[in-house]
Amino acid sequence: MAAALYRDYIIDLKARIDHLHANAEDYQTYELTMELLAQKHLVSYSEKKVKGQSEGLSYRRDFTTGQAVPMNQQSADALFDGFFNLGQFLAFTGQDREQDAMQFAERLTDNWQYPTCAVHFVFRQKGHPKTASMRMHFVGLNGEADAVAYEQKGERERTLVQHRPFSSRLFWEWK
Repeated sequence: MAAALYRDYIIDLKARIDHLHANAEDYQTYELTMELLAQKHLVSYSEKKVKGQSEGLSYRRDFTTGQAVPMNQQSADALFDGFFNLGQFLAFTGQDREQDAMQFAERLTDNWQYPTCAVHFVFRQKGHPKTASMRMHFVGLNGEADAVAYEQKGERERTLVQHRPFSSRLFWEWK
């Protein structure tokens, strides 16, 4: 298998997100945006704290009709936790984006078989001199066998990260 595996990265990312949710007062600033595409639905989640003010928003959009409905944070958290607890992950490079959103979503999810999640997380903990950030897009798989099968469909070599750590203009691991 040539694509880089991201299970360890996801475990670390989930721990950081869980720490933020449990200890938001430890952060000077933060912005967390996640979009989960699964079962023809897009679940969007965002929360941020700037200048002492916190806000958040979660909603689910039916990908086929475009109809959006608000979600409470706990329901959205449960869906993202389900994604982060899958067995293996691959990451997208951001190349070969298609103009048609439906075709693009079907290709990323392998015709809605696997969920994908885009995550952008920027934070600065109190007392720390630097801000940390990451922006990645992952496909969630049941295990390494699914990862191999996913990679082999449709010549995905250009669209999947091959070497870690990954950094491009569009996506990057922690910096």
